[in-house]
Amino acid sequence: MHKLIILFDRPVDAAGFASGWQTFLRLAEQMPGLRRESVSLIEDALYVGSGPRPYKIHEFYFDDRAALDAALASAAGQQAGEWLHQFADGKFVLLIAPHQEATEKEFKKTVTQKKKARARSA
Repeated sequence: MHKLIILFDRPVDAAGFASGWQTFLRLAEQMPGLRRESVSLIEDALYVGSGPRPYKIHEFYFDDRAALDAALASAAGQQAGEWLHQFADGKFVLLIAPHQEATEKEFKKTVTQKKKARARSA
């Protein structure tokens, strides 16, 4: 899977952002090939340095990079992108990344395998 990630800066006008957000969702959720989405409202930022203050993360998931690119190039993707720039006033970052997940069983297995490999090489 591939995902489009939007990192939003804290808006000056939270009510205006919320209204614009609803319009953005209606447009973005029409993109072809969209499989899943997730939204996280930032509760605490442990470290941001001198950068912007993070507010919200929205992730749109697609089967692969080609499906993501097609969604962005579609009429719905173009409309959502135009509206994103308007309502968020350019205060966001767009990222594209391959998505990988590991279950607890999988990552614990990997840690155990690494420990065994280190023990054999010692």
